[in-house]
Amino acid sequence: MKFLVDSMLGKLSRFLRIFGYDTIYANDLTEIFMTDPVPDEKLIEYAEENDRFIITKDLLLYKTYSEKSLYLHGEGIYNYLQQLKEKLSLNFEFKAEKAKCSICNSKLRKVQDKNEILNLVLQDSFNNQEEFYRCTNLQCNKIFWKGSHIEDIEKRLNKESIIN
Repeated sequence: MKFLVDSMLGKLSRFLRIFGYDTIYANDLTEIFMTDPVPDEKLIEYAEENDRFIITKDLLLYKTYSEKSLYLHGEGIYNYLQQLKEKLSLNFEFKAEKAKCSICNSKLRKVQDKNEILNLVLQDSFNNQEEFYRCTNLQCNKIFWKGSHIEDIEKRLNKESIIN
């Protein structure tokens, strides 16, 4: 399942990407449509053309495109993830090899020799991590690893009973 997440849910788009879901964030479409914010009708058009399911906090957008969208209630990232688990049966188990770039949604590839990124990450991270992943988008090229932030997310997901 591919998603289009509205502009009110930037953190959710990053989380979905971390868990391997192909997710476009509405604010990333401002250059394509040459307008900021991107109007609802353009978001719907993009979702239809690219077979994406819309996740939104915008009730009007949801009512306009309810057949392939989900309206999220309340506040908070873990509340949203719980709703997605319940309503769309999403699985939130982190696997680095399936994760997407949290910045640009591109695929990640495992860094075969961590010495090639020696000067691109903090020395502490380099020394304490063995596996690194790099965004395949050459304009982004961000480097990722399973650091304490991922462990914190997993603990919170387990605490909230959101995993599996």
